[in-house]
Amino acid sequence: MSQNNDQEENQIALTTDVGSDGDLLIEQFLGFTNNPALSDEAFDQLLAGQAVEGVTAYKPATFYQISANPESIDYTNPFDIHIHFQDGPTVIDGVNGATNESLLKILIHRTKYLDSKFPSDKNKEAITAMEMALAAFDARTAERQARGVEGQQVE
Repeated sequence: MSQNNDQEENQIALTTDVGSDGDLLIEQFLGFTNNPALSDEAFDQLLAGQAVEGVTAYKPATFYQISANPESIDYTNPFDIHIHFQDGPTVIDGVNGATNESLLKILIHRTKYLDSKFPSDKNKEAITAMEMALAAFDARTAERQARGVEGQQVE
């Protein structure tokens, strides 16, 4: 559990680490609260997507932040990148966030560019793996469309 004070609004951001390394902090935002004594049990409820009194919560796995780790030996300047994923079907909620596919397309594009400058078999392996992942997401969408359940909360 992590609680970061937001001085401007006097609220505490509730986050959980989802894969930080030495240079970057990679966190999922769970919500905000004014309660500095939020219990571990309440935090676990947020992780499970349950409502907690006194917390403005985000849906699980929809809002992330990547930021420079100020404790890194390579730290020079603060920066934050916020990623908000699509929340709900676009046919109902409109386009309101990024998709897994959109992020994969960015990674594929960047890795192809880097491979053009610094060719590597490992780059090509990564590109192939990301393209396979993108194809799997596309196949899943096509299969759901064929069954008439795309945009619905059904398996």
